[in-house]
Amino acid sequence: MTMPLQADLNDDLYVRYRDLLLARCGLDYPEQKRIDLAHGLNLALGATQHQSLAELYDDALAGGAAWEAIVAQLTIGETYFFRNSAQFDALREQIVPELLGRRATTRTLRIWSAGCATGEEPYSLAILLSELLPNVPPWSVSILATDLNQAFLARAREALYGNWSFRETPNALRDRFWTEEQGRWRLISAIRRMVTFAHLNLAEPCYPLIVNGTSALDLIVCRNVTIYFDAATTRQVAQRFYDALTPGGWLIVGHAEPQASVYHQFEVHNFPNTVIYRKPLDAPIFSAAPNGQPLNASAHRAAKPTAQLAPIFAETQLDHGSVEPPRAPMPASERRSICAGAQELRLASSALEPATPSQADQWLTIVQLLEQGDLVGAESLLNSLLAAHPSHEAARLALGRLYADRANWVAARQHCMLILEQNPLSVAAQYLLGQIHEHQGQINAALAAYRRTVFLDPQFVPGMLGMASAWRQLGRYPEAQRAARNAVRYLSGMPATAIVTGYHGALAGELLTLAEQQLADIVRLK
Repeated sequence: MTMPLQADLNDDLYVRYRDLLLARCGLDYPEQKRIDLAHGLNLALGATQHQSLAELYDDALAGGAAWEAIVAQLTIGETYFFRNSAQFDALREQIVPELLGRRATTRTLRIWSAGCATGEEPYSLAILLSELLPNVPPWSVSILATDLNQAFLARAREALYGNWSFRETPNALRDRFWTEEQGRWRLISAIRRMVTFAHLNLAEPCYPLIVNGTSALDLIVCRNVTIYFDAATTRQVAQRFYDALTPGGWLIVGHAEPQASVYHQFEVHNFPNTVIYRKPLDAPIFSAAPNGQPLNASAHRAAKPTAQLAPIFAETQLDHGSVEPPRAPMPASERRSICAGAQELRLASSALEPATPSQADQWLTIVQLLEQGDLVGAESLLNSLLAAHPSHEAARLALGRLYADRANWVAARQHCMLILEQNPLSVAAQYLLGQIHEHQGQINAALAAYRRTVFLDPQFVPGMLGMASAWRQLGRYPEAQRAARNAVRYLSGMPATAIVTGYHGALAGELLTLAEQQLADIVRLK
């Protein structure tokens, strides 16, 4: 259809769009930016079949295609390779060598490019690491790249760039890592496989979590993203980044980001022409009590479309200059925080031995705290409940998940093993154990745990996709393809709106889309 001639953004619609964008993704459009908002909305209107901004709003509010069209127009994708040379110099000369020294025992690095746009930033990080990491022994490297804009992510996965993306890239480096295709440049597959791209909304309380790869990180790069947020969202994001980093982990933000007081918990490190933040080495693994209160999960879900979170991201072995097949998105649709899995927690508890009224009341309170995002309060009550009733499996599983989300792998594994001592047939405990092993790079152990889940429950989709991920990382593509195909086949037979057990509220239709993508990735590698 022909785009309308600048549809009017009247006062009522302005307020409604402003509040919707702020609530869903933290984008701030005060009155002085109203013209910019109107321009972006008209571009989004022209990309849809709607006739007015009022129709566009109603569709966006309902979670329709209009929402993605709006996001595509209002998010900024201005970036290029090795942007801000001072920060890359600091990475190359000091930060990465320091991380390599501290991680020499485990030989693992975990990195997150948050707000990655069209991929130039995470690919630049991958190239930098490929040049700095020692050849022997091999290192396990994880680079997660996320963005709110699905169109940007599609372009990032394509990895085909024009000359403007190389305005700070020496020609010799471009010729080494890209191949020319009809006047554009395609990144070589060895570097592309080092990065996993996924959709994630930084304004949502969906990180740090073990299930989407946003915990126990060594480095987060989030440049020129929070400048578009309101102050409250920016503070919440800064807190979550702090919690997502391991002690000694680094945070790189853009020079135009908010004043340093927002990052008051971090150490400030001055490098030539740039300032970079660091979580203190003596910081606890996780915060005892977050400064910024998490959003109410149930209320937040009612105000926006279903969140689509990142999978646990690829871990690539670098050895003698070559890149082995990467880690596939494992449990590909762990799509919500533990708060969103409250219904599943209730069901899990009801399936166990009958609870006393006291236990039932305590458990209901715990579930409500998890729904509200009060993880500290929930943890305290979980410990109290388990002290009195150590056989309460659902409570022990919830506590194990909390510890896993905080990268406290030892405690999380201990709770899994305690569950399995009491109930060797616990599929949920085996699955969490598999996730813990996979995050620690113990792929054979993870595979064994996933296989046990499917042996115990042949229809357990998370176990199927976990097996596919583990097989892929081991280079066993026929086995990986078979496991992923089994998951697709089973999900195809479920109603699209059915809740899939083990995925904290994910719907079969949502999970099927991701499972099909995982299968396609495996087929391409095979």
